[in-house]
This record gives sequence, C-alpha cells and structure tokens, in this order.
Amino acid sequence: MVEDWISQANARQRRGRAGRVRPGTCFCLYTHHRYEKLMRPFQVPEMLRMPLVELCLQIKLLSLGYIRPFLSKALEPPREEAMASAISLLYEVGALEGNEELTPLGQHLAKLPVDVLIGKMMLYGGIFGCLSSILSISAFLSYKSPFIYPKDEKQNVERAKSALLSDEGNGSGESCGNDKQSDHLIMVNAYKKWEKILHQKGAKAAQQFCKSHFLSSSVMYMIRDMRVQFGTLLADIGLVDLPIRSCFGRTTKEDLDSWFSDSSQPFNMYSDHPSIVKAVLCAGLYPNIAAGEEGITEAALNSLGRSFGPATTARPVLYDGRREVYIHPSSVNSNLKAFQYPFHVFLEKVETNKVFIRDTSVVSPYSILLFGGSINIQHQVSFLFCFVFLETEIPFNSSCGFMLFASEWNCHYRRLVEIDCTGANCCTL
Repeated sequence: MVEDWISQANARQRRGRAGRVRPGTCFCLYTHHRYEKLMRPFQVPEMLRMPLVELCLQIKLLSLGYIRPFLSKALEPPREEAMASAISLLYEVGALEGNEELTPLGQHLAKLPVDVLIGKMMLYGGIFGCLSSILSISAFLSYKSPFIYPKDEKQNVERAKSALLSDEGNGSGESCGNDKQSDHLIMVNAYKKWEKILHQKGAKAAQQFCKSHFLSSSVMYMIRDMRVQFGTLLADIGLVDLPIRSCFGRTTKEDLDSWFSDSSQPFNMYSDHPSIVKAVLCAGLYPNIAAGEEGITEAALNSLGRSFGPATTARPVLYDGRREVYIHPSSVNSNLKAFQYPFHVFLEKVETNKVFIRDTSVVSPYSILLFGGSINIQHQVSFLFCFVFLETEIPFNSSCGFMLFASEWNCHYRRLVEIDCTGANCCTL
C-alpha cells in the first residue's frame, strides 16, 4: 500500500459534501498548484491500484479460463507483474495447484469476502479450536485499529496496550511473558475484556473501559458485528453449526457473538492458548513473514549489498524476502531491542519514507516449519533448515520429524477442506 494524492474528481466530490445539507466550508490540505498541475484528472482504475488476488479467485471460481488472458481483455489491463504476483500468492497459500486449477481450499476462500490470507486464517482458527480469537483478529485487520492516539498521549497508549497483554484473565496456564511481542494478541485481549464488561456491567461500563484504554467504542461495536458476520460466513460453508434459534428465542447479534466466544464450544477449545493462536496466525498470514538478521540466509543478507541490522538504525530492521522493512511505530514491537524469535508475521505493508509492516507478531520457527512452504535441510551442518530466505538452527532429528509431521498434516488438512461439512465436527482434529 503506497500513499498517494487523490484525483481532481475525488477532490470535487469531497468538496461537495460540505454543502450537501446547508452552506459549508471545505478546507483543502493541498495547494492550488498541486490541484491544477500535479493531481490526476480522474482516479486510476481499481484494477490498476488494488491487489488482484480476490479478482483472480473469482475468475477461477466462475470458470472464466486462464487468469492472464482474461484480465488482458480489460480496457486498461493490469501490469504483468501485478498478475504474476497475485497468481504466485494463490499458489503459495494453496488456493491454486497444477495448471491454475482451483483447490478445495481455493473454493472456500473464493466464497469468503475477505482478504485471502484472513480467510485462510479463519479456516485454520476453526480447525485448531481458537475461532473466537481469530475472529477478533480477522475483524480488526479487515477494519482498523481500535486505538486512539490523543496528542502527547503516546506513552499512555503504550501503557494501556501493555495492560491489555497482562496475565489477567488468561486461563490457559501458559506464561504470557514472551507473548507480549504481538499486536494481534492485544486485539484479542482488548475485545475479550470489552465484551466481558459489556455483557456483565452494561454499555456505560464498556464505554468507560474504552476511555481508560484509549479504545474507540464505535470501533469495538463494529468489530462485534464483523465477528458475527465472519462467523456466519464460516457457518455458510459448513465449518461450524450455528445454534438453533430456539436456544436464544430471538437470535440477536449479541447472542451470536456470545456463542462464538463460548469457550465450551469445540471450535474454541484453545482460544486462550497464545502459542496456538500465534501458530494459526503464522499459518494464515504466510508467506507474509519478515525476519531479523539472525533469521535470514547468508545469500539474502548478501543481496542487500550493505550492512544489515539494528546497528544501522534506532529501530529494528527486518527483511521480507525482497527488501528491508521496518516495524510500524504504532506496533508494540517497534521499540523492542530483542525478540523471542527473529520471525515476524504481518498482513499489511505501508510505504511512506520507508516500507513499514503493521500489526506484527513474533512467531516460533516451528510454526513456520509446520505451516510454511517447502523445507530444505542442510545435511552437511545437520541442524540448519532453510525456507526461501529464512533459516534457523534446530536439531537434525527434530527437523526430520517436523518434515514428516508437516507432510501428514497437509494431507489431513486437505481432507478436511474437501469435506462438504454439515456441522462443527469438521473443526475437530
């Protein structure tokens, strides 16, 4: 995602809003020169400025032929690089195979009106029994951050985030110390605590909770609605069984959201286990992985052509397989000097003066081994595994075991998504 100026047509349309119901004033944050000489007359077509992944999926779902020839018929066809990137991603996530054939996973993803990576993450969340947590993360990533940054309050906001990552309310028995290196778990805990207060103490107490933790109350209500929407979509494809209407009398969004949060449901068996939630994050957001110097191959380091690592900047520098990237200042990980593991998963990159990755989580190399792509073991050193540009040291025996387990899991997962599920049984591993 690259920030850009609006077009002249956009500017005229937005200016009209000021006088829509009564006379008003529009304040434009650009000069006359920029408007008249530098802005485009009209916006660039969406096909030329947005990712093509979802469009490519729909082309395959509707059996419209090969992707490149079909898109080339457009009045202003997308660039070849954009088409190649979208097709490559669909192969990497397992939505396409062979000669652009749609897989069962791809058929499910094509029916979910969300980003492909978020859709895959939701499917994994149901299968691995942490659906409620993944629904919260998916909703926040699809909408926007709930945090408000008042002027000169950044440190207080960061303290509020740390408070949300405290051990309070974590019934998993796991230590949360290392799990504080995750923006996504902040989202999970923020929603979980807000929803609990709303249910037990009412809207006024929930509003006060938002105020004390620098959260937008309107965003939290929107996230609740999106959780219900996403959960219902998963029910439509057969991943979960919605409760019988008579269970609630008249089913409301609040009732459905409480049901999706119910820890006694099989699809929520491990929702309070941060390590499993982060593993599912890795499974869904792959191949969006960035790593520090100690987590990338020597060849990748050499390709940068210069010194790489924290010594060159005050902020941690990562590598995403193509270039150096930086953790966005809004991330809880942006000011950390050391991480539990060198690997970070993310959904979105933003380019301003640098390329930033938003909303990161530090993940275990074992999650990458299990849910990532092909594994290359360097037998001569007996403990090194390489995956595209990533590497880590693990015992040779463990790496062989993981290769076998990953192969078995991939076969099992394929069988699960091939089933035309009729209930929640398909969520049980």
